Amino acid sequence: MSQIPCIAVVIEGGLVQTLLIESWPGQLPLPRIVVVDYDKDGADESELTAFAIGNEIVEALCHVEVPSVYESFDQPALSPCTVLAALEDAGDS
Repeated sequence: MSQIPCIAVVIEGGLVQTLLIESWPGQLPLPRIVVVDYDKDGADESELTAFAIGNEIVEALCHVEVPSVYESFDQPALSPCTVLAALEDAGDS
């Protein structure tokens, strides 16, 4: 049985720096990932996207993030699967 893919969202200063995906099956295209940020302080009106959620209209900053495959990432990085294993060992899963 193959390993379950692991994903890490790397955030620094409240901003997404990198999306790492590990153990992703090579025969599948990478997932499409969107970041939705409801904290719109300081955002220009042209950067906001409006959505209907239930009976409410909400605005958010939205953008697409293309994940990087951990196994071929060109910078030193922490393995998403290692982080998940450490959290499970600590009882945080």
